[in-house]
Amino acid sequence: MRVEINKHEALSGLLHKRVDSITLTNNQGMSLKMLTYGCLMLALNVPDYSGISENVLMTYDDIESYVKNPLYLNSTIGINAGRLEKGQVTVDGKIYQTEINEGISNLHGGTGGLHKRIWQYAGETIGTNWCSVFLKYEHIHLSDGFPGNMTIEAEFRLNDDNQLLIKYTTIADRDCHLNLTNHYYFNLSGNERNKIDEHLLFINALYYKEIDKNGLPVEPKIQVKNSAFDFQQFTPIENAYRSDQRGVDHPFSLEDPIDHTKPNIVYRDPVSKRSLSIISNQPCAVVYTNNVVHKNHMGICFETQQFPNTLNLVEAGIEYVHETQYTFERD
Repeated sequence: MRVEINKHEALSGLLHKRVDSITLTNNQGMSLKMLTYGCLMLALNVPDYSGISENVLMTYDDIESYVKNPLYLNSTIGINAGRLEKGQVTVDGKIYQTEINEGISNLHGGTGGLHKRIWQYAGETIGTNWCSVFLKYEHIHLSDGFPGNMTIEAEFRLNDDNQLLIKYTTIADRDCHLNLTNHYYFNLSGNERNKIDEHLLFINALYYKEIDKNGLPVEPKIQVKNSAFDFQQFTPIENAYRSDQRGVDHPFSLEDPIDHTKPNIVYRDPVSKRSLSIISNQPCAVVYTNNVVHKNHMGICFETQQFPNTLNLVEAGIEYVHETQYTFERD
């Protein structure tokens, strides 16, 4: 197990602030390379059926795009994940106004969200068959409009079972709203060799929510069965392209599983034989198939979080814990 930390010269120059690159490597040919800027992941190298390790993330083609990052590509998202209608969050009867940065909503915490922040490196731990790095960010009360003073700590742990655990913890000094997620765009073909169209997907959820013209979820939950988003068994992702959105951009209810013994999500590439299983303590996963023109359908996001456009109340002094585990295998 190995952890390496180096200054990222190009991004440090662009931002005029020090940005570090952190690489975690296990003993099985898997590694991840990430930045202190946005906890952004540049590469996640995973072996295929023949043992060849390749990057299973969709990426930008130049380093400048990671500064602009219109896709929120491969970053940590917060203080709010998803869309908040009118940019408003109500805590203890008080309305807090946040930035409206998409249509009528606050999207992913605004233009100054956690994906744009430089996180502080807070240490590492290396075991026999695992290694972890810790980063933290200090959110100041009313920064970007969101209440609460919070120290948000993120742990990224890689082990020799090719498992990546990402854990966020924080304690706020007052009641506040906190909804975090990861915005990784996975493509198991390796090095973006193919689109995700024929990759197979299983989502362990009986229900999902439709979205309106503003991308906001619509009540009530509806059954996935016989819909364009019926992934109750392994189904090619391209089946969802017949939807009005020409893909998926919807919240699935992980708190209503089909089978309690199975992971929340399993994603497979029949060609590379790579598979990804996801288990999270969050009640929802917003699944997004990159339905825009840039690298259309070259990656898929599994944003484990609380449901968008709802208050996720973190009570003063009560620890918030968000855990998601990604397990990679070769079928």
